[in-house]
Amino acid sequence: MGLELARHYAKEGHNVGLTGRQNPELEGATFHSLSITDDPVQLAQNIDRVLDGFKNVHTLIYAAGFLQRGHIDELADAELGTMVNVGLLAPMMLIQRLKRRSDHPLKIMLITSSSQYTPRELEPAYCATKSALGMLGASLVRDKDLGKVLVAAPSGIRTAFWANADEDTDTMLCPSWVSQQIVELSSGSFKYKFAKILRDPARVEIVETLDNNLATI
Repeated sequence: MGLELARHYAKEGHNVGLTGRQNPELEGATFHSLSITDDPVQLAQNIDRVLDGFKNVHTLIYAAGFLQRGHIDELADAELGTMVNVGLLAPMMLIQRLKRRSDHPLKIMLITSSSQYTPRELEPAYCATKSALGMLGASLVRDKDLGKVLVAAPSGIRTAFWANADEDTDTMLCPSWVSQQIVELSSGSFKYKFAKILRDPARVEIVETLDNNLATI
């Protein structure tokens, strides 16, 4: 999903920086490798290295995630640590550091999942971190020194996220369509917006919007 959004903004002429495990070779975007493990110290060092390569960041789009399934007793400590680092610690560290470096309000777009509000038996750590990421966005909006915050929670999307998983992706959402919805949701004047991007049928449900005075619209 992050790649789809990067593709859109690069095409629009924005200066786009990408991070991840693999370089997608996207024309018009700068790539910096960022692999997230269960080691928080290494994560901090990796994030500092990546941010040193990006200057004057105006918008952070966080869409990282990976599929992890199993009952809680079946997951190793390293697996739990990696999920927490990918799903919550990394975006917190990125926002913390970018705010410190920025001389203008940072715009934040957090891409969560329907797992943010739907408990699933075999995704305890994944659901927990997605829910926490949504609450992070709802809390950050109270900071007057930050720009607007969008939390978008898509249902299943036909991407490589589901590679090697026994999952029927036929009814899942088209990634380019989801990207278009997120771009539209992020436009206009608001301080905070939380939206669900649903399927069967594909549609967008705006759950909450706050203006700059934190009044519900």
